[in-house]
Amino acid sequence: MNKHYKLMGDIYLREDVSISSDKSVIDILNHHAGGLKGTHLNFVQIGGAVGQCLIGEDLLKPLEHFEEPFLMDTIMYFSDLFCPVDYFRFVTRFMIRELRIDTLRIRKLNELIEDIANSKARMSHIQVLREMVSEKVDTKGERLANDVFLFILDHFHEDFVQHIRDNKCKNSICRGLMSAQCINACPADVNIPGYVALMKSEENDLAYALMRQTNPLSLICGKVCARPCETRCRRGEIESSVGVRALQRFASEMALNIHDFKESKLPSNGKTVSIVGSGPAGLTAAYFLARTGYNVTIYEAMAIPGGMLASGIPEYRLPYKDLAIEIKTITDLGVEIKTNTRVGKDISYSRLKEISDAVILATGAHIGNTLPQYKFNEIETAISLLADVKLKNRRSIGKNVAIIGGGDVALDAARTCLRIGAETVNVISLEEWHQMPASIEERNFALEEGVKFISSFGTKDIIKDTNNHNLSLTLQKCTQVFDIFNHFSPTFDSETTQTLSVDSIILAIGQKPDLSFSDNCLETNRSCVVVDPTTYMTNEAGVFAAGDMTKPMIAAQAIADGKNTANQVDQYLGGTGLYIGEEIKFQEPQLSITTWDVPLVSEETFLPKDLFGNFEEITRSYSLEDAKIEAGRCLRCDRNSTEPLLLRPMKR
Repeated sequence: MNKHYKLMGDIYLREDVSISSDKSVIDILNHHAGGLKGTHLNFVQIGGAVGQCLIGEDLLKPLEHFEEPFLMDTIMYFSDLFCPVDYFRFVTRFMIRELRIDTLRIRKLNELIEDIANSKARMSHIQVLREMVSEKVDTKGERLANDVFLFILDHFHEDFVQHIRDNKCKNSICRGLMSAQCINACPADVNIPGYVALMKSEENDLAYALMRQTNPLSLICGKVCARPCETRCRRGEIESSVGVRALQRFASEMALNIHDFKESKLPSNGKTVSIVGSGPAGLTAAYFLARTGYNVTIYEAMAIPGGMLASGIPEYRLPYKDLAIEIKTITDLGVEIKTNTRVGKDISYSRLKEISDAVILATGAHIGNTLPQYKFNEIETAISLLADVKLKNRRSIGKNVAIIGGGDVALDAARTCLRIGAETVNVISLEEWHQMPASIEERNFALEEGVKFISSFGTKDIIKDTNNHNLSLTLQKCTQVFDIFNHFSPTFDSETTQTLSVDSIILAIGQKPDLSFSDNCLETNRSCVVVDPTTYMTNEAGVFAAGDMTKPMIAAQAIADGKNTANQVDQYLGGTGLYIGEEIKFQEPQLSITTWDVPLVSEETFLPKDLFGNFEEITRSYSLEDAKIEAGRCLRCDRNSTEPLLLRPMKR
């Protein structure tokens, strides 16, 4: 039996179609809706805004399985592009305006969700919402709406927490949380329009100081950040995004290279904080706590500080001299970094807790995941390879190399292999090219340098030829990376295979933290340290954790995590808030209509023809004139989209 449905949501073909009732919503998505926009499917709703929400195995059931008649003949697909807070708000408004169910209870629900969407809520709002939508109600419309509300709260709890705790809407939909989309997209909350405005007037020192009020590693981010801000640039929605990362790099270099950059800090409060690890999270936490008056010591197991920034990012992307310059601005505040000091060996974990008022664990994730069934010398992890190359000057690898993995670490390893002697490098990913976790920028650089890609394939078997020591790597077609619950659960067509003969295999299939120092005291989940989402504290009183120890994250996210953790440590120790320096003011000149005529200025990129041994940085910073021109492309969304428009009476 066929029935007409209107297909809606994050799909490519939104239209009315006639569909057999024995089809599932997944069948319809693949054969009628043109596929999904976004990375993954969050849920499907049939029957309109208060219809039934489907997830998991329900997505595979035929439409006829759902017995209750639909209020509307619609099927809506929701991907990771939607905002659950915004949809909750929409449903409350739909109830009042369209279904005419206008009760005090619905109005209260709307008031609570409006608070969450407009930066006026506390964490207790979530519990109040849950209690209200769990109450018994009289009308069918309210009962159906309650089911939708509970579904959203159950499955998207973290999004609600993020809105309240971080004032963040990950898809920049809840505009009441943000002054500009670029700031909202920046994990570190850098005032991007502010520093761009300062650069436009050539006040680069002030621009850098403004960045550091939320991000003390702005030079580093100006070189290696994944640029989430640029993906949400309003100008980029119309033509090309403003070069935010390139401008950040230029202002940072100008401020740091011309003279010693100095900052104020509060007098010592006599309290001591110990930090384990000097990666982006640890350095950031140390910076903010030191400025606020705490005595801070960082314990670093490596010979040089910087964590994964020092050992894992190749020199052609991040020269260590630049990292050292920015670390010096942190030690200049009085932070002591004890290198070659491994907690658990050179100082015990218990002793560290004894001598500290608070401890922050920020060791990162330096242990690469392996394929334990294959114990060949020719197989190594990308993490160990990158560290050997950058810290030990390693310059050798097999001629034919296979990289297993699809993230930025895999591409760093692939491009590094070309520079230390590999002739052929294949990157093998479970995902299709456009779905790879690695940034499009890094993928394109890798292609230009000669890296080859084998997409939608995974490892089936590895056999070593004992005569010539080559490895025979057999791959099988990956048909699906995630299951219907969005859990990583790849499936394969074992009949569709290909085989490579390689000299070396590099594994870039994820990392985990080394917790051997912790005396098994820490609660963990999937090898990561569990922290309270609000306080960042572990299961041990006075011990906090930040960065990759808690979950995988990019550098800018680790920086934000470090600052948030520092703030919670300050509260725990009776502080009144982090000190970030004096308010920085900047001019608010009127934009001209000619702003639209300012041409895009891109960073110059230099990809050497002879890669072997060439770790020279591949991008060149702006000139002063180019930086000023590019800064002039900013549309100042922070003013023009959010501030009230106050008009004088018109002259008649």
